[in-house]
Amino acid sequence: MTSLGSDAPRERAGIALACCLVLLSALAVPRSAAAAPGLDERLPDADLFAAFRLDMPQLASVRAAVAEKDYAHARHELAGYYRHRSGKFWWFDAHAIDRKVKSGSAGLAMAQRLRDRAGEFDPSWWLPDGDLNWQRDGDHANWGRMYFWGALGAGYWFSGREEPAATEWVKLLRSWVRLVPPGSNTRYWNTMHTGIRMRSGWPEAFNYFLLSPTFTDDDLVLFLKSTLEQTRYLREKHSATSNWLTFEMAGLYSSGVMYPEFTEAADWRSHAAQVAVTDMQRGYLPDGSSIELCPGYHQFFSNYLLMRDLAVAVGREKESGLEQLVASTEEPYTYLVKLMAPDRRMPAYNDNRPLDVTGPLAKAAELFPQRSDFAWISSGGTRGQAPAYTSVYLPYAGAGAMRSDWSTTANYLGFNFGPVGYRHVHQDKLSVVLWAYGRQILFDPGRWDYSDTPYQRYCSDTFSHNTVLVDDRPQRRAWYTNPRPEQMPYQPLTDVRWKTKPAYDYAAGVYDEAYGLPGPSNSYPYSEGSDFRQGWGYPARHHRRVLFLKPDLFLVVDTLVSKDGKPHNYEVRWHLDSLQVKLGEDHFSMRTADPRQPNLQLVPLTTDGLTVRAVSAQTEPELLGWRVIDKPFPATTVCHSRSGAGQITFATLLLPLRPGQTTGLRSVRREGEGTFRVVREDGREVRLRAPSDPALQLRCEFLRPRAGG
Repeated sequence: MTSLGSDAPRERAGIALACCLVLLSALAVPRSAAAAPGLDERLPDADLFAAFRLDMPQLASVRAAVAEKDYAHARHELAGYYRHRSGKFWWFDAHAIDRKVKSGSAGLAMAQRLRDRAGEFDPSWWLPDGDLNWQRDGDHANWGRMYFWGALGAGYWFSGREEPAATEWVKLLRSWVRLVPPGSNTRYWNTMHTGIRMRSGWPEAFNYFLLSPTFTDDDLVLFLKSTLEQTRYLREKHSATSNWLTFEMAGLYSSGVMYPEFTEAADWRSHAAQVAVTDMQRGYLPDGSSIELCPGYHQFFSNYLLMRDLAVAVGREKESGLEQLVASTEEPYTYLVKLMAPDRRMPAYNDNRPLDVTGPLAKAAELFPQRSDFAWISSGGTRGQAPAYTSVYLPYAGAGAMRSDWSTTANYLGFNFGPVGYRHVHQDKLSVVLWAYGRQILFDPGRWDYSDTPYQRYCSDTFSHNTVLVDDRPQRRAWYTNPRPEQMPYQPLTDVRWKTKPAYDYAAGVYDEAYGLPGPSNSYPYSEGSDFRQGWGYPARHHRRVLFLKPDLFLVVDTLVSKDGKPHNYEVRWHLDSLQVKLGEDHFSMRTADPRQPNLQLVPLTTDGLTVRAVSAQTEPELLGWRVIDKPFPATTVCHSRSGAGQITFATLLLPLRPGQTTGLRSVRREGEGTFRVVREDGREVRLRAPSDPALQLRCEFLRPRAGG
């Protein structure tokens, strides 16, 4: 996954270092100080100086040297200009060297490991001449993002010595420019990685090392040539939308601010700002959701706010329309509130880690002081007020949250009934997740990284989600189809129904698209040799209806309708974050039994022909019973299976249990087709009605309230 952005400018060096330490497990750096003839051929001195505003009075000596075609002297004068220029061009001043810089000691330790080829700087990554083998197979994507350049710079300031940080970084600069020309490697030369370099590691390193004698005049000009080359690449090749675009524009804008002496700098700033403002409508739906439908990537509109904050820091806040950005981010921030789970994290829909919303909402509370809900969540309830609503549905994203209240011990069911999303797609329509009294038990795996491993393929496919397989076939929906900018103005979904009342919530959706090959296949369509598009068919239609009787009973009804007139096997999967699972006396119900924690009870109401099994940490014949967070952790998958032709229905109660509670039921009695009388452990009694027609709403009748209630 892409690394998370920062909303706090003064913390960027520390965050860069933290990201590096977490993510760059195989990093290495070159040893030799070879020249870069390739770059000089692509961008000769004459062309470089033609790209500068030589009419600036401060560049008069450079202009004179260029007029004489004395490029050696012009390089010297240009380097001198940058080393002595006044004004603010970045978050921190290159001349205000801080020996107590944040993360400086950690950056110095990293530089020492770099020099010694120790720790994460594995000796196997080096060429015989001492250079880093940048093109070696197996490189991690974050090499090209170069977060660690800022960390090395902080280490240089902290130490006050050239060795090892400055000497090793200059070697790194020279070898990267020489060995990784444009187009040579898509791990480095894609627009997102380039944007990340240009918004963080490169300008940070420039400021940190600007006054270093090791960073010679020729090195400085080499740096500027590569910066110009990379920034032009961003201007020409950037994406249409998505989180990639936010990184690309942040990089483009940063170059325009950091190096205003380039003739193209004003265009870089203006273009980046205009694209950012426009993309807040193109890339985000009217309900606030990113068109990627992925909470972790949703948050990267923070890159646009980073541009705005940089503009404020350097006195350009009135330039290029960036002041329009703040207002356009209120709904995307509200999206985080609406889908937030009791633990203050977002459901891990699509490629996503469980994002903690308190940090982003702290930024939102600063930008929108009138929003008491932003303040309440980000402060842990010490300021502001909880939202006036509880359960909520996003009609454009097709996602929703059913919650008992806003406390950290609430019961919560999140559902994902919407379209496939623009990018970072999972094959998981109609999947649900559940928190019982504040503990997430029914989980979505999200995705931790982008390695092509069986576990990561499992995470992105139907097999690992809380929805239905048809004949062991996963859902198959094409990427980039819905939503996408060409569909503007975006319209609310018509295949999801939603109702919320004080006593209950109700949601219903349908999956009526393709299923793929039986068994595990490649859910990523763009890898070489992918079988993603093979074997597509339309064997059945899946309807899912969910009823929440507040505060602690969820009924999920799945109706499968054969579309080809043939019998099929249907399997509903429930992925539980527990290894302590007990089978009920009825031989159908199951519950987690983790001591001193909330638990969850699963009770099938339709048991005719039903097969129930629980699987943990299985690797053959398929992966099953795993939660993948950085690495695989054993979990439990409960599978409910039924076979038949025509229409098949599953009705399942999901009952949150308090710590120490062993059941949420006294009894369940079937009173007729689709009608069940449920008596709760505390004496509450309800009649549940699940009409066979999936177009009809689930109903409930409260027969007896809680004793004394």
